[in-house]
Amino acid sequence: MLARRLALTRGKQLCKHSCFPDEVLAQITRSYSIEHEKRQHQWREKELNAVRPNHGDDPEKPKKFVWFPTAAPKETDLAFGNILKWFKYNKVAYLKFAQMFRPMRHEILGADLATAHFLVHRGGRVRFKGNTYWTEQNEKGLYTLPSNYDPRYILEAVDVNGFDLYYEGLSNLCGLSKLKWLSLKDCKNIDDWGLDKISAEFPKLEYLDISGCEKITERGLESLYRMMNLKKMIVTNHNKSVAFELSCIMLEDCIPGLTCEILMPGEESKESKY
Repeated sequence: MLARRLALTRGKQLCKHSCFPDEVLAQITRSYSIEHEKRQHQWREKELNAVRPNHGDDPEKPKKFVWFPTAAPKETDLAFGNILKWFKYNKVAYLKFAQMFRPMRHEILGADLATAHFLVHRGGRVRFKGNTYWTEQNEKGLYTLPSNYDPRYILEAVDVNGFDLYYEGLSNLCGLSKLKWLSLKDCKNIDDWGLDKISAEFPKLEYLDISGCEKITERGLESLYRMMNLKKMIVTNHNKSVAFELSCIMLEDCIPGLTCEILMPGEESKESKY
C-alpha cells in the first residue's frame, strides 16, 4: 500500500510541475494515439499476410517457420461440453476481431464520427457538443450519422452501458480531444489494462462510470492519477477490498476536486444520467 501511495504522489507531482505548458504533453499523446493504432493495424496485417495462403503457394511448405506447428495435432474431443467451450472461444475471438481498429474508417470519418459509428452501430449511444440529445439506434435499429467527415460533430459524451466491449474495441476510442463524459457501466470485459489505456487516452475526462466492471481492481485505479480533470468517478468494489477503497481515497487526494462513489455489488448509483 505504501508503494501505491508513493506512485500516486509521484504522478501528482509530475502533473503539477510538468515543464510542458498548457498540457502540451497530453495533446501530443492524443495526436500520437491514432498513428499508433494505425501502425498496430499494419503490424497485425503483416503478420497475417505472412501465414495467409495465396494462389500458387506450395501447400507442403510453410510460409514462415515460426508459425509452423511443431507439436503433433491433438485428437479432437467432440464431447458436448467441449463443443460449448469451442463455440464460446470462437465467439469471443470473432467479437475481438470485429472490434479491431480500422484505419480506413478514421481516415474517411475522422476520430469523432468514426467512434460514433462504431459505438452506435453496436448499441451504444453518443452525445455531440452543442446537442441536448443522444444519438442512438431507434426501435428499428436505425440511426442517423454523417457518412463523411464533418468538423461540426465533436464527441463530448459516450455511453456504452452493458456493451460487450473488449480491449481491442477501446482502440476505436482514440483521438477524442473533447471527450468529457464516459460511461462503461457493466462492461464485463473491461479490466485493469483497459482502464490504463483509457487514463492515457482521455486526460481531460471529467466523468467516468466504471461501476459493474468486475475485472477492475485497485491496480487499475492507480493509473487514473493522470486524469487531473476528473471530477466524478463511480466504481464497484466487487471483492469488498480495503485496498480498493484506499486507492479511491488516494485518488481523491491526488486529483483536486475528484469525488469517488464506491458501490457494493448489486448496488445502483444515485447519479442521474447525463
